[in-house]
Amino acid sequence: MTSRSKRHLWMAAAIGTAMLAASASYAQVATTLDQAELAGLNPQTRAEVESRMKQGGQTVYEVLTTILLNSIKLKHLGSQIVALDFNRGIAIVRTAGGHMRTVNFNTTTLEIKS
Repeated sequence: MTSRSKRHLWMAAAIGTAMLAASASYAQVATTLDQAELAGLNPQTRAEVESRMKQGGQTVYEVLTTILLNSIKLKHLGSQIVALDFNRGIAIVRTAGGHMRTVNFNTTTLEIKS
């Protein structure tokens, strides 16, 4: 193997190692965020979210969004979630008529308040 080929091989290995380290640190951030979101839920809601995560392979955020979307659609038929603020318990939805509306929810149980 020529010295040039060896350099290319070492460079490729270094890049691969760097990419693995970067993806591992990104995964840790996501895990920390998931843990923080779960910590804010009551035990019953947390168990439901964890159960859905195991079944569908979704993240905590995806499961929370699905639960909220389903609850909101029961009260506001045909609406879409445009924005979510889990910390404040606020969802902005676009109604079937195209109007924007604020929907408040309980951050520990995900129950719709308005």
